Amino acid sequence: MDKHAQDSHPTPKDLSPGFMEADVRDALSSAEQYAWNLQHPDGHWCAEFATGAFPTAEHILFNQMWGVDISRHAPGFIKHILFLQNVDGSWSPAPDHAGDVSISAEVYLALRLLGVGADSKQLQLAGSFIRAAGGIAKVRVLTRILLASFGLLPWSSVPQLPAELMLLPVASPINIYTLWAPARDSVVPLLIIRHHEPLYALPNGKSRTNDFLDELWLDPTRKAIQYGRPYWELWRNDAMAFTLKAVDHLTSSLKSLRYSPLRYLARKKVVTWLLEHQNSDGTWFGYLTSWELTMQALLLEGFTFEDPPIRRGLAAMENWLLEDQDGKRIQLSNSPVWDTAMMMKTLCSLGYRDDPRVRKAAAWCKSQQLHGPETDLARYCPNLPSGGFAFEYDNPWYPDVDDTAAVALSMLDQDAGAVEKFPFIRATEFVLAMQNKDGGWSAFERDRDPRWLHKSPFNDMDNLCDPSSADVTGRVLELCGLVVRSADSVVAKAPRDLIDSARRAAHRAIPYLAEQQEADGSWWGRWSINYVFGTGNVIGGLVLFADTERRYDIPAMVQLGADFLVRVQHEDGGWGESYATYDDPPAPPGSGPSLPSATAWALLGLMAAGVGPEDVTIQRGVHWLIQGQVNANVKGELSWLERPHTGVGFPRKLYIGYKMYQHYFPMMALARYLEALESIKITATGGQD
Repeated sequence: MDKHAQDSHPTPKDLSPGFMEADVRDALSSAEQYAWNLQHPDGHWCAEFATGAFPTAEHILFNQMWGVDISRHAPGFIKHILFLQNVDGSWSPAPDHAGDVSISAEVYLALRLLGVGADSKQLQLAGSFIRAAGGIAKVRVLTRILLASFGLLPWSSVPQLPAELMLLPVASPINIYTLWAPARDSVVPLLIIRHHEPLYALPNGKSRTNDFLDELWLDPTRKAIQYGRPYWELWRNDAMAFTLKAVDHLTSSLKSLRYSPLRYLARKKVVTWLLEHQNSDGTWFGYLTSWELTMQALLLEGFTFEDPPIRRGLAAMENWLLEDQDGKRIQLSNSPVWDTAMMMKTLCSLGYRDDPRVRKAAAWCKSQQLHGPETDLARYCPNLPSGGFAFEYDNPWYPDVDDTAAVALSMLDQDAGAVEKFPFIRATEFVLAMQNKDGGWSAFERDRDPRWLHKSPFNDMDNLCDPSSADVTGRVLELCGLVVRSADSVVAKAPRDLIDSARRAAHRAIPYLAEQQEADGSWWGRWSINYVFGTGNVIGGLVLFADTERRYDIPAMVQLGADFLVRVQHEDGGWGESYATYDDPPAPPGSGPSLPSATAWALLGLMAAGVGPEDVTIQRGVHWLIQGQVNANVKGELSWLERPHTGVGFPRKLYIGYKMYQHYFPMMALARYLEALESIKITATGGQD
């Protein structure tokens, strides 16, 4: 139940800053208590990383391959999977998204393996959806690999992945480090899996022509399906794609490669690489699919469940399981560093920077800093400074730019003297060293954007590269701005060489952002949905250089961005965007239901742009947030709810429900609103409290 009755047409009095201030403080008071109660004993926060039904479905399929009994989890898995089923029988990458044939096929098979009959109402409905979408012949490459492993389609329907790729040096045009981290972590174990072309049993036995899912084929007598576009089409329209498909065909024809000494050496190198990438807690890569593919590859290479890497990897999966009233599932990843940095920033903005609980969170963050050289980045950036932060628990191989910038910013919020201290300095040095040649920043990699790889037959999710993005660049630009401004601080100053480096980095980043600004004034959001998020992030960085960067009219860029945010505010006062803004052709920016996180992003962007709390756009947005609070638990603590996912893994393919987005971002926006009100009061009294 909402704390207040929703009123889509508030009166002018309702929207006045003086009238709303008490309600905002009341809303924040209860939200703060809820936030504190979510904190772990060691100081960090970490909410569920929701990505729909496919991680649980794939987990079930892998355990079937391994012969691991998961019957104790079956009732909970079934409950959760069916809870996520759409009314048309499908399963989606996210709530309120259209059904996906690949996900639906994986889930269908998983439910069959858990004992749900093909004649059940749920699977009858699912089967109708899958067949209407073209049947199994239309599933993506990874789904084909999983199905081929059970003999449900031939391995000839899967693109080649020659293990010799592992032997190519970093200096070559293509090698495993050409791929960005999430793609690399899946491709490397797939080199082994594609070599072995394994076959596992289903409840009806083991067969290269298994008929266990024949009801999902439009024509089960024709399972040798093609992949990629036809040769004649590529010949006419895309020479690179034609070449890559021809190479794939040639590799498939050279059967003797499977038995060559070179292949043996490549497989050995893959195994060595996988073993060294296992984390101390038994996980791999902080990403479940890659972790499961890795265990699969090692088992195919002769490892057993008695071997420590496999034993530890299997045991660690138990820690990724969640269960509540909606059933049991396994998470695809987790976000402790990100959630802690954002919650810490939020609570500091509310005046808790010296609270022991926030100091504990800051200490936890600092304990996650990566000081060693053992990262994949070091393989092709050997002089890269250490000091980054990863997204997940215990993932030393993959520090990333966005998390590192977020932690550095939260350090500044918690401690004004952080600019002089080692953790902040090292984190900032890492971020600055990751700048791409185009002036922007990517999430995981530096200068790893070979878009031509997306033309390969293996690619069907456009997720092999890591180009610069405006949203990450905007956050880093904010960090640069605060470092540069510390030169005039009487509290603490960053080292002179760091200030100079930040100024040079910003000088290169601003042209990139100018180029990326859309005609309507917005910026595309890579990591959260979508233009509202991207625009808010970029404005927060640009405003710090509005008075010092003369080559570009930054005030005009900021004003265009703010005008966009004002323009796409919804009639109810909120903001929101749909998944369809990533489609081709896309839905209009700003179109979609109002959501707490998106409303907060817009408010933060507008207030950063200088729009004051007395402005009706701000007032309506704040009113929407305080009216939208709901009871979060039986204690009566308040939060916000949002059903759609607002985080992005791969646009159009993978969306993420960060379950704390709906809490800390609205809190952050309301805190900024109160801060703006206080500034007005101080100005009105001539600086006298």
